[in-house]
Amino acid sequence: MFTPGETALTIHAPATERVVGRWRERYDPATPYGVPAHVTVLYPFLPADRVDEAELRALFATYEPFDLVFERTARFPGLVYLAPEPAEPVKELTEAVVARWPEAPPYQGKYPEVVPHLTVGQGLDEQSAAAVEAGLEGLPVRMRVSGVTLDFFDGERWRRRARFPFGEVGAAEFAFPGPLRDTLVAAILSGRKTATSSMLADYAGEELPVAGSWDALIDSAGRRVALLETTEVRVVPIREIDDAFARDEGEGFAGVAEWRAAHERFWLSPEHVAYLGRTPVIDDDTLVVTERFRLLETL
Repeated sequence: MFTPGETALTIHAPATERVVGRWRERYDPATPYGVPAHVTVLYPFLPADRVDEAELRALFATYEPFDLVFERTARFPGLVYLAPEPAEPVKELTEAVVARWPEAPPYQGKYPEVVPHLTVGQGLDEQSAAAVEAGLEGLPVRMRVSGVTLDFFDGERWRRRARFPFGEVGAAEFAFPGPLRDTLVAAILSGRKTATSSMLADYAGEELPVAGSWDALIDSAGRRVALLETTEVRVVPIREIDDAFARDEGEGFAGVAEWRAAHERFWLSPEHVAYLGRTPVIDDDTLVVTERFRLLETL
């Protein structure tokens, strides 16, 4: 199905996995090879030994992040996909890469038009295609596209080789510089911490985090030590935080009671009160912003 050493430029879309994951596992033959939910920018790209990562990085750095919405399905013959909207920014990326490397036309020039899509199932008969479309739940999904990933096939699985952010990568700062930040950064780098939470009041006048955003993890010395991707953002009253989320914060909480006690201490600390400009009132209805994220790479 794939050739060892071939590469692809893709937009990974982990925010869609909750919608398409089980259908891709059943109906997308690329999934067992490690292919994630994604929108293709260019496939196949150059053989792995001919890829110039520095030139790709410089090319994609000239672009700015943009938002996509997946709210409808569409079909090619035997294939069901989610249609990213607007499609034009993805097409522009494809055109820019092809203009620089015309020897790598999309899909080896087999199709006259490039249609950005996120494959849910392929090789489907009419009955199976209809079942997939009817069974998808959770649309629309919104995500921010913060960069492009270079994937390569090693003969057994598709692997991530490099990521190329758009523009200037933002900063992800946990707590205030000092021992607590050091602890949180270590937990993230070890893989223990995959979630975080903040008071909604902390974002007064600022944009909330967006799924798909890539941000540099900042340590207490102000250094950029890792690249993170936000995969889920929710705004919920504090009473809706559960034990699973508390554990995913990776700080050793046995359950939500310990999580809440620790967060209330932080939110009522002199440093946070000074940052907020007032002493917050915290009760069961206090709104919190919960985020899930994944570690993309260390820097």
